[in-house]
Amino acid sequence: MCPELRRKRMVPTVTRIRAKSVEEFGELVRHQGEEYIYVLQGPVEIHTEFYDPVVLQTGESIYIDSTMGHAYTAPEGTDEAVVLGVCSSAEEDLMESLMELHNDDAPLARAASR
Repeated sequence: MCPELRRKRMVPTVTRIRAKSVEEFGELVRHQGEEYIYVLQGPVEIHTEFYDPVVLQTGESIYIDSTMGHAYTAPEGTDEAVVLGVCSSAEEDLMESLMELHNDDAPLARAASR
């Protein structure tokens, strides 16, 4: 979203969550900054390195420190969830570091493509 603006400090994305478990998702994702997730179509289960999983329904949101490992899954009985995510960082290369996650076929890219 908004690819014409270079060196953004906030990177918005819309992601389809299809992974059914953390094992299917793969290694937890970590990147600089903070992340706000708003559920457009749910439910979605948020897994983090330091907290118990949280299930969010459509219209609910969460804000996390994205240096903490995290993963998003579609709970049992859900084919797909859709979230609006906004990643932010004081680092000027946030967009590039997020793209590297996708270019390396990282878990977030795999979960989004399933």
